[in-house]
Amino acid sequence: MTVLLDTGVVFAFLNADDARHGEAVQLMTRIARREFGAPLINDHAVNELFVLVRARTRSSRLEEAARKFLPLPTPLLRGLSMVSLGTGLIAPAWEAFRQYRDQGLSFTDAGLIVTMRELRIERLATLDRRLSRLVPIAE
Repeated sequence: MTVLLDTGVVFAFLNADDARHGEAVQLMTRIARREFGAPLINDHAVNELFVLVRARTRSSRLEEAARKFLPLPTPLLRGLSMVSLGTGLIAPAWEAFRQYRDQGLSFTDAGLIVTMRELRIERLATLDRRLSRLVPIAE
């Protein structure tokens, strides 16, 4: 069993000032206990995390916390692995992005859906209500 991490839950977990920090801490605690299996994050979520940290906070401290959390090379979240959409999954991600256009999903969100489908990941750790209507979530 595996769980894929969405950007928002990682950002809220790392950022004590985030309105959903407490909720993210509770979910990440359960993930750390392996209640949902091995944790994964994809390369697009990693990219989005650093963009979000810089755009919303401009905090070098939070940037460093994000680096330490991720498998760069040793993750703070024990066992966290990173997977890549790679060039082979960009076209399916585009199709998902196009398919869910009316639901306002980002390209990163579409990539999460494709990553889950292609790698047969059972759950998504997210705080995003739009995504939670489309894929099974860790709750």
